[in-house]
Amino acid sequence: MSVFTSQELILNEYFGKVICEPNWKWSRKEVPFHDYDLWYVWDGEGEVTLNGTLHQVRQGDCFLFRPGDFTSAKHNPERPLTVTFIHFAAKRDDHAYLNGDAISQLPSLVNFDPAEAHESYLDRFIHVRMSGAFGHEEEAVILLRLLLLLFERQSPANQSQVDPARRSLNRVMMDVASHIMQDPSHQYSIDELAQLAHLSPRYFSLKFKEVMGQTIESYMIEKRIERATYLLKLGMNVSEVAEALGYRSIYFFSRQYKKVTGITPSMIRIRS
Repeated sequence: MSVFTSQELILNEYFGKVICEPNWKWSRKEVPFHDYDLWYVWDGEGEVTLNGTLHQVRQGDCFLFRPGDFTSAKHNPERPLTVTFIHFAAKRDDHAYLNGDAISQLPSLVNFDPAEAHESYLDRFIHVRMSGAFGHEEEAVILLRLLLLLFERQSPANQSQVDPARRSLNRVMMDVASHIMQDPSHQYSIDELAQLAHLSPRYFSLKFKEVMGQTIESYMIEKRIERATYLLKLGMNVSEVAEALGYRSIYFFSRQYKKVTGITPSMIRIRS
């Protein structure tokens, strides 16, 4: 479970996305932070000193400043920093302000994997807060929780569990799996799916099983049967579902359905 799921997040008026001015600098060496600040670098060059430790700042870096942190920062005027900042407070379920636990277990700095959806969440957060639309604060809190979850996922403790090559392979296989799930009626060939993954058919089949825990053939059947169950529960009859999912024979569909689920598709309609 994520370390901050039991925390109430409280937004304030300090948030935004800015290109820092050429002469910008930031010094809180004597006045510490009184709240939390999620501080994400979109572009530029600079450095941040956090509690005496110097960090060279690069694109994708994200700091989580905490109450009590002492910081200073500056940047290269020729390559100014573009940052999003989100200030917030956090309470426990018992409404006592945090004092050194929960969110403080997160690292102070991570570098985001470019494949994460964090930048769209950051942009959406700013848009929602600025719009003042119905439910904007509730949506903004949800977006902040998602950002903190992604932040936690990038922490060294979690990233060290999987090497970069493995993460890349996992992402490719998840993309293929998602492609199948979107259109389970399509009669995909191994060659077709291997091309999507930019791998040879044999290597693709081996790695898909390694990542997903089942063969590509069994995964396609499983997704087709899952979709069939959903359609049956919506009220389509067995022959309609078989046709919709590309089965040439209703009898073959029924046999395959029973082999996977242990019951016939007609029993699903009776139960529904």
